[in-house]
Amino acid sequence: MFLRLNFWFGIVLIFCLSQKVLAAPTPDKANEKTTFSMVISGIDQVLKDLGNDNVFNSQTCPTYINKITDWLFYLPADQLVPHNPQEIAFLKSNGDSIIQKIFLLRLKLHERLKDFDKANNLTDACVLKIREGLQYARFTNEYIIEWMVHNKVITFEETPILAGSFPFVLKDPSLDKIELTPGDVLLIRGKSFVSAMIARIGDEEGNFSHLAIVGQDDKGELQIVESLIQEGVVVTPLDKWRKAQDSRVALFRLPDKILAKKAARLVYQWGLTHAEYDFAMDDSHYDRAFCSEVVRYAFDKASDGKLIVPKYRSHVSKFKDGPYPKSLGVTQATLFAPYDIEVDPRFQYLAEGTFYPLLRQVRIQDSILQCIYEWMIKKDYTFYEPWWLGTEATLGKGLRFLGFMKDQMPTYMPKETIKTILLFEGVSDSLEKNLFEKEKAFYQKRGYPPSFQDMMLANEQKRKEDCALYEKGKKSEFHSFFRGKGCN
Repeated sequence: MFLRLNFWFGIVLIFCLSQKVLAAPTPDKANEKTTFSMVISGIDQVLKDLGNDNVFNSQTCPTYINKITDWLFYLPADQLVPHNPQEIAFLKSNGDSIIQKIFLLRLKLHERLKDFDKANNLTDACVLKIREGLQYARFTNEYIIEWMVHNKVITFEETPILAGSFPFVLKDPSLDKIELTPGDVLLIRGKSFVSAMIARIGDEEGNFSHLAIVGQDDKGELQIVESLIQEGVVVTPLDKWRKAQDSRVALFRLPDKILAKKAARLVYQWGLTHAEYDFAMDDSHYDRAFCSEVVRYAFDKASDGKLIVPKYRSHVSKFKDGPYPKSLGVTQATLFAPYDIEVDPRFQYLAEGTFYPLLRQVRIQDSILQCIYEWMIKKDYTFYEPWWLGTEATLGKGLRFLGFMKDQMPTYMPKETIKTILLFEGVSDSLEKNLFEKEKAFYQKRGYPPSFQDMMLANEQKRKEDCALYEKGKKSEFHSFFRGKGCN
């Protein structure tokens, strides 16, 4: 199911779960009012339910999560935000508590994932729905944070990655403080458009686009080992790496400290070879490596092949037999998407940080890619190579060989991959410009961000308008090179 998000939807979700609203959703039920005074008790009830095998188990897991997300589809937007002074005061007073408890729900979902896997009864359907539940909860936390910053309840201060304070950094209550250790895995959402492409390329969509691992050098110093599109596999001192700005960074840890440390030492040495980036995202060998492949290499080699990451891979079938993502270089039926680590029960989920200034940007990117992919799947949209594309791709590749633009793409990047990215960016630039204007107007008028569904509707309206221009023979922004069989 495509994400349908708004500010209060997760809180309403929690209340609905606590009341066990698990019947088939109807518009009438969606119109029932939920009062904010019910929120806290609702969260507590769900935490109890998740720990009750009679209510939430591997068999009921998909239904328990899915019925609620379906129910939410019918909720009018005006029920999803605080309106009157009492509701606003409630959120100002209880926002911190709500954020923390929703994070505890995420931790509990991950804990149950591990329980079901240990009992050998974890189903693919449950894994899929836990992914979805984690996404909904994450966006809910971020919407509340944005509202609280906007209403001057809290203030964001820039700090090194995972070194900030609550609620910009959330951690497992068992941790006194966050200290990165050898072999830790860091799940990241970058800020580039290509990051958004990767975050939603799989059938099982995610909120993240990149993986890195904490390596350890011969002196015992911690180093981040990762594979970047621009450079391939690189090694960066931890303190320097933590100065980067990424919208989301989540921390995962293997409980086996000895194996994790061995993986950290091996991956550091391998990182010094600077393998090229693997645009095919093929982790069956390590001649080249994309970001997730670095993590796979570390634990594969450290365990002599006994620990292969991830346990549950993403599938790439939603585009059917279309040219994408083959044109990007991806030809495998399954791949190790970065966010697959989130549902690997062998790793502990310990903490997560957000960089507030980037949340708006990545939310807009995600909604745009969601729409582009949906148009390709449901409306038979495809790319038609414009006259300028071959020249631009060839020129770009030539400039890279001459030493220009190497900070963006490597010299060995396939020409077809360059073409695909340029085409996607051509559509995205148009939609992004439109959406930033719509989102700004929405925010100024209402005082809170538009929902994910609102943004998708704005993208759809832009598509119809641009398509109409193209069909009338007028200049369109992107339908000359990206279109389907009609404007409906």
